[in-house]
Amino acid sequence: MSSFDPSLFSSNKNILSLILLKKFLKLLTKKGKQIKAEKLLKAVFLRISLRKQSPFFTFILAINNVKPALELRSIKTKGKLFQVPFPIKRSRQISLSIKTIIRTALLTGRNLENSLTDELINSSLRKSQSFKATTTLHKLAFQNRLSTNYRWF
Repeated sequence: MSSFDPSLFSSNKNILSLILLKKFLKLLTKKGKQIKAEKLLKAVFLRISLRKQSPFFTFILAINNVKPALELRSIKTKGKLFQVPFPIKRSRQISLSIKTIIRTALLTGRNLENSLTDELINSSLRKSQSFKATTTLHKLAFQNRLSTNYRWF
């Protein structure tokens, strides 16, 4: 088992929060270096707390703000491609939001610890690039809502 103890960051020990932290760690881990990812997440939570914010509340709020409700899939019908909006399950919503936060933090090109801290704080305030990406996705899905008759369910 891993040595990461999420109870260090919050007194709230509900199962959902533990699942979110473990999922974030798994998606943050690269090439099997889980201890490195744990140290990074601890440092990010420490930086958030130094900015006088609750790290755990900021983490949960950032994931909930970036969570997409729909995704666009390309469907080819009668030789034409249509972007069709599909509703997605909650577990996939959480995975996509975590991936979006990590991807935008990696794209900034500076220290991952600093950029991930900024991304989580800004996502919790609805000012980040990942929140804008989710908003853009929802706008595209709303524009392509007429193509929903091409869904097979």
